[in-house]
Amino acid sequence: MKKVNFIATVATALSVSFFSCSNESVEIAKKLQSSYEYEGKTVELTGEFDAPFFTFSSGQSKTIPMAFVVKPSAMSSEKESISDIVLPQGADKNSVTLDLAPDEKKYTLKNFNVYDSKGEKHNLDQHPSFKIKGTVHYTELQKPEADRRADNFAMQITDVTIEKD
Repeated sequence: MKKVNFIATVATALSVSFFSCSNESVEIAKKLQSSYEYEGKTVELTGEFDAPFFTFSSGQSKTIPMAFVVKPSAMSSEKESISDIVLPQGADKNSVTLDLAPDEKKYTLKNFNVYDSKGEKHNLDQHPSFKIKGTVHYTELQKPEADRRADNFAMQITDVTIEKD
């Protein structure tokens, strides 16, 4: 009987830990998109990369602004998406590659590979979960104060470290 209780306790502790970490990511993502609280600060989020919200016009770019989706739990339909996680292009640690033929215009998750902090390659079509850390920069705060809009929370997260979750 004690073994069963111990297993149940460990399972409960693990599920609480998983949900609180994901819930924290959701709360941070909401704040990122509604205040300037995190300007210049490092944030940590757990979730999945998603394809970027843009069309490529040239292969000259050295970075790709990836989307990142956080949820309170793996099965939840509630989610928050951040659209500018800036990753360097390439097969180095903490980077992304886009495998797309020169004549192709459309892409899906299967065309993207993310390289984590250990240099391990992960294809995004498999929906791997990651923990990322990066520095927040709000574009609105780069304007002169008189020209700023109080409701524009467009941002970039740069200097990103990627860990497979």
